[in-house]
Amino acid sequence: MKKRHIFFWIVGIILFIICVFYLLRLSQRDDDFFLAETSETISETTESTSNRSNDQNVAIESTLKAFGENWLNFSNISERNEQVEEYLTEDAINNSQLDSDTTEDESTGNIKTIAQDIDHPQKYILVGEETTQGETKEIILEIDITGDPSPKISHFEFSYKE
Repeated sequence: MKKRHIFFWIVGIILFIICVFYLLRLSQRDDDFFLAETSETISETTESTSNRSNDQNVAIESTLKAFGENWLNFSNISERNEQVEEYLTEDAINNSQLDSDTTEDESTGNIKTIAQDIDHPQKYILVGEETTQGETKEIILEIDITGDPSPKISHFEFSYKE
């Protein structure tokens, strides 16, 4: 009985060693068989989903870009507020305090990056540069957008990068 257990242990160890060598040999192969098969599946899936939502993505991207450019380029705050109101929902206008009366020098800037939150597809981050009174700062706009055919901004916050 004891010899039988020892025999099974030895056979198990030998099979384990053979499996390890086989896996090492597979990992050193030059052809990327598994990688090529996976990328084909991903490209087919991407192609089918991109056709459906391409128009929606273009509308969202153009809305975000226009909002960001209008937010960064203005002669005074009142002009900026008037320019960005067309991109906002009524709730966003009421919650954003755009009606505050201030007089600030003009600003110029541009949007460098637009990124979408993977976990929350209606949230976007815009990163840009703004120059006001000769000082250039990096600005971050956090934006929630509606899923309507004509997208509008339902909420936004901005902050300056330190």
